[in-house]
Amino acid sequence: MNNQHLTKKQRRLLKKEQKEQERLQQARQKKIKKALFILLPILLLAGIIILFAKNYTPEKNHPGTPQLEILANEYDAGMVSMADGVVKYTFEIKNIGIGDLKIDSIWTSCHCTTARLTVGDKTSREFGMDKRSTSQKIAPGQTGFLEVVFDPAFHGPQGAGSAVRVVYLSTNDSQNKKVEVKLLANVVQ
Repeated sequence: MNNQHLTKKQRRLLKKEQKEQERLQQARQKKIKKALFILLPILLLAGIIILFAKNYTPEKNHPGTPQLEILANEYDAGMVSMADGVVKYTFEIKNIGIGDLKIDSIWTSCHCTTARLTVGDKTSREFGMDKRSTSQKIAPGQTGFLEVVFDPAFHGPQGAGSAVRVVYLSTNDSQNKKVEVKLLANVVQ
């Protein structure tokens, strides 16, 4: 329609209608900008999370957490004669975590007691009260065997009576940094 043939009233109405349409269009554009301002960062963040989640594997990116388990941390040998020789007992040390369990040190509470750790086909040297350092690993799901040897005759006749011998292990398990197993005996001559 040509503006020249319109009445003054119609031109005002047309102008008012055009202004209203412009205002509505500006309002729509504002809403779209606001929605994009909110949605774009959310979509970008979601994409980044999905990308990292897709490429993340615990074994590759995180060494995992070990968890030490010893079902029986105490052995009572009962009445032990000095004449019968040494007492041996093997404690099972299992890694029920998802990372390697590292045994850094092994030591005993007395010279009359020694310990060896066997993991797979590897057996450590003998550890006593003074020999401590080692670096053995027990893989997730694997079991290590700690053989403890107690010599009831080591202290002679004054060693008779109740004996509690402790073997200590230091590990990388955050809940069990220092672990102990005990061998109990009543030593007789």
